[in-house]
Amino acid sequence: MKRVLVTEPFHQDGINLLNTREDVTVIQAKNSEPGTLAELIPGIHGIAVRTATMGADLLGLSTELQVVSRHGVGCDNLDVAHLTARGIPVAIAAGANSTSVAELTFAMILSLTRRLRELSHAVKNNDFNARSSLLALELEGTNLLVLGFGRIGRKVAARALAFGMNVTVADIALDHKLAAEMDCRVLPDFREGLSKIDILSIHVPLNGTTRNLISKSELDQMKSGSILINCARGGIVDETALLGALESGRLTGAGLDVYSTEPPPEEDPVLSRLLSRDDVILSPHSGAASTGAMRAMAMMAAQNILDCFDGKLQSDCTFNRKELEKR
Repeated sequence: MKRVLVTEPFHQDGINLLNTREDVTVIQAKNSEPGTLAELIPGIHGIAVRTATMGADLLGLSTELQVVSRHGVGCDNLDVAHLTARGIPVAIAAGANSTSVAELTFAMILSLTRRLRELSHAVKNNDFNARSSLLALELEGTNLLVLGFGRIGRKVAARALAFGMNVTVADIALDHKLAAEMDCRVLPDFREGLSKIDILSIHVPLNGTTRNLISKSELDQMKSGSILINCARGGIVDETALLGALESGRLTGAGLDVYSTEPPPEEDPVLSRLLSRDDVILSPHSGAASTGAMRAMAMMAAQNILDCFDGKLQSDCTFNRKELEKR
């Protein structure tokens, strides 16, 4: 009998999928506190995890562990190196939330370029004359740089092209054929295009090479009056540098769904100032918070566990596939 631990609540259809197997017992944690998980992990064969932080101290409690399956795609809350060293695959819900995140990205782009927050505030204060000064940036003909041309980045690019935007894409593993088919320009180094773009949208994972990827140097190169959107991971953008770019007027706005510390502490001198600015649109790491995405991620997280048990976990759903192949 395989024992599967579900660390946090997710869509019932995912739980039901696990329960269809007579050889699987599902254990749902009451909460994701380390002490609670430590009591449940010994003897566990599979773990379905959302945002709970799981280091080697917790993961090492089960010698029977065969797979850890993320209810999402980012794995910065897991000790992937520890799991890889043990030959344990880290499964991800590849593509399950891509539409939801792409749509939030575009919602932020539209909110900032159409100045919706300011216009709404003006109407509520009976200031119709504000429409003469709060002028929008039309998206048609503007230049968008999509940093990270994976599942989400491609959907952002497609939506931008539908608006008539000029789209440039950059990725360390760029699919040049797809970019050409979509009529996107390509850059070997995203920094080469920063001085010419109106909007930068970030869609790369957080790892050792992308932490503070957008720092003061990159922000200083951006076109004056441009906009930055980060619906990827906190830590990719240097928030101190971002605040400086907004305060100096280098950037006219930013959209943030993610933060270096979540939730952002009120006492943080940088984050508190970012959060108080009218030119910053915010959401609470909710890119995947749509009904369709939540169900799709739950179903895929569950299916990946079952596929691993059956010896058929898909390669594109295995976050540490390349590292495992090297062992």
